Amino acid sequence: MFEKWEEEDRKEIVETLNEQLVIEGRLVGLYEGYEHGTENKAMKRVMQMFRLDSQRHINILQTVIEVIEGEDVLIEDKEDLKESLVKHLELEAEAIKRANKVLGKQFINETQGLKMLLEIWRDDEKRHHKALQELTAKTFYQLGANDMVALFRGEEFIEERYLRARQFKEKMSQTG
Repeated sequence: MFEKWEEEDRKEIVETLNEQLVIEGRLVGLYEGYEHGTENKAMKRVMQMFRLDSQRHINILQTVIEVIEGEDVLIEDKEDLKESLVKHLELEAEAIKRANKVLGKQFINETQGLKMLLEIWRDDEKRHHKALQELTAKTFYQLGANDMVALFRGEEFIEERYLRARQFKEKMSQTG
């Protein structure tokens, strides 16, 4: 019975996220239309910024759907991310320093639109910094309440247990 409810939840989540994918796609088209409809270079960039943000949302939602539908993200799949993490974090730290330096200028603080754009940039860099660190350490498979003890044993232990459980379920579904 538990698995029936879980499957219903999965279907509902995927359906909801697919609905949002349609909305994000419409937003991409909307911003793209605005982007192509103006001659103002600065406003083109602002519209491009929002278009790219909606495209990023599409990637996030599609990733969640793929994992829910059975795409595994295992330790080995995150290796490239981990390898690039150190350099990426260094570059983002420099970007945050530059943003704070520019945001400290009186001219910027007296120009609200510029200040807001620079704050968005800086805050995005901070959020990326944190997200990169955390995503390399997170599991992409469901952990139950009983898995809290397993968390202390490390991601390798949890992943191995997850893979064994998945193989067992597959074997049972083939025999049942």
